[in-house]
Amino acid sequence: MVLIMFNISVERLKKIFIRDFNLCFFASLCLLSLHPQIFSKLNLASDVMLYWVLPIISGLIIGLLFLFLNRNLAKLKYTKRYYSDDKKCLFIVAFLSGFMAIYISFSPIYTYLISAFIIFLAVMNIKDFIGELKNILSPNTYATPSVIGDFFSFFINLVITFTVINLSINSLHIYNNVPQAFAFGNGPSHVIDAFYFTVITMTTVGYGDITPQTIIARVLVSFECLTSYLLLGIMIGIVTRGINFDNKQ
Repeated sequence: MVLIMFNISVERLKKIFIRDFNLCFFASLCLLSLHPQIFSKLNLASDVMLYWVLPIISGLIIGLLFLFLNRNLAKLKYTKRYYSDDKKCLFIVAFLSGFMAIYISFSPIYTYLISAFIIFLAVMNIKDFIGELKNILSPNTYATPSVIGDFFSFFINLVITFTVINLSINSLHIYNNVPQAFAFGNGPSHVIDAFYFTVITMTTVGYGDITPQTIIARVLVSFECLTSYLLLGIMIGIVTRGINFDNKQ
């Protein structure tokens, strides 16, 4: 009913959800990492502040941010991922990502539910990306800036997916009163630690300040490393083949 009142297409909203939600959620986690001090007074805050006001503020910030990106960066035509003709749907998706990013810090239950949703969207994106990858790797085919942008967005999708999987595994260990899988920090900082650890792992830096502590965690991290090596190898091959800047669509 609400969608009809605001003249919003369900099919269009679904498409933008699948394509853009994980990227918006990535920006939401970045917001958390840039402003961890906003959680310092949560113990004194009311339930209304904790469960509604703060998530709504986060959602509005992310929604406005992606409207700005959609209006300005999309004009360059370097990435289709930032662009949407339906700005209402884009704002709804970005707003919900910012809203849910706050909730993922509250308890393992929220973490599992949001993780399952993000993983589902990642699987849908992988299916689409595999189809595009076949065309990109065809003989005598040169990637466009748009394709490079889509490749980067897909990599970000994987970073977010692995971040929430790491969070879920760590929360599962805590819930069952066993040693943490990654020894992330407590409260909202565990989201930031999980994001940091995933980026460091997938970029093959490996500082060693956070390491997998259990068998399940080590198997998962091994898969993350292999996946990132494969993607980086493909990316290097695409870039060294050449980029067609004459076709930006």
